[in-house]
Amino acid sequence: MTTPILAFPSVSRFFLLVPLLAFLCCPALARRQDVVVMNNGDHFTGQVKRLKNGLLFIETDYASGNIGLDWDQVQSVQSTATFQIVLNNGQRLVGKIEKASVENAKREDFLIREATGEVQVPSASIVNIDSNKPTFWRQLQGTIDFGYSFTSGNSQSSLNADTSATYRAKGWEAATSLDSTFSGQSGASKTNREDLQATFTKFLNRNSFVAGLSDFLHSSRQDLILRTTLGGGYGRYLKRTTNSNLAWLGGVAYIRESFGTTAGNPSGQSMEAVVGLQYNYVRFNFGEFQSQVRTFPGLTDSGRLRLTTNNSITVKLRNNFYLQFTFWDNFDSRPPATARKNELGTSSGIGWSF
Repeated sequence: MTTPILAFPSVSRFFLLVPLLAFLCCPALARRQDVVVMNNGDHFTGQVKRLKNGLLFIETDYASGNIGLDWDQVQSVQSTATFQIVLNNGQRLVGKIEKASVENAKREDFLIREATGEVQVPSASIVNIDSNKPTFWRQLQGTIDFGYSFTSGNSQSSLNADTSATYRAKGWEAATSLDSTFSGQSGASKTNREDLQATFTKFLNRNSFVAGLSDFLHSSRQDLILRTTLGGGYGRYLKRTTNSNLAWLGGVAYIRESFGTTAGNPSGQSMEAVVGLQYNYVRFNFGEFQSQVRTFPGLTDSGRLRLTTNNSITVKLRNNFYLQFTFWDNFDSRPPATARKNELGTSSGIGWSF
């Protein structure tokens, strides 16, 4: 007995080919043709992706990766896509965008077409523009960077790896990051540090917001097996422009700590206040400076003060690659008797953003 061979009629094969041809051809046919014109007359045609840190990114058919254009030198923009827009007064909008040339516009040269109406503002008031993607994964933005060093004289090596991801919606933002550092030397003890952070920010009217914070830190240099920080508070942007922003945050946090030594340990659980500042500045065609400082005065553990800071300089390379130099410090005024009060370090590496 022979096994029958499955066969499709020619009509069936035709209908199977139609979706395949549509999949292969439609992206090219349906590709958006946004137009950006610069002050010197240069024209770029492609897909406007976002405005971030003073750079308008556009993807074209004739360049590898996205092209970053100086927002101050953009004369006009025409796009049919929907974007999330943030203004320097904190207002958040969703709609189609259009920037008119200076000759054809009043002082308010940037037009946002929302579903319920139109909003016209000066282009200098635009802080951020993000594509309104249809899926969660396409809306996600993040970075991955890696660094390694080795010294043959004393056989010392160090490794650092950092990742971060951010999801932005019109009224809220969620972000997470993981920083890992390992170092060792032949014949000596090895050290490691891992820090996992997550934040959720709900934007209120204008430039104010409420935020939830979580942090999970392990540090062998401070005999810290795990410090869990869970808290939240209220914050506000003191300054916000296309190239820089400055914000403060105040609140309370619950702390749970476990140390590898029992000599003079702080209490295992405590409540602390949270006071912090965050600043970032971008210079066109060079890179970005970011700084974050947070202090944690003890509430239930009176007299104890902790301070954390994380600072980085990012130098742009091609195709979303960059060099990053980082300085961080973790200070505790009342650690265990055998542990260090300070753990600070520097690292450098190459990274990629998406």
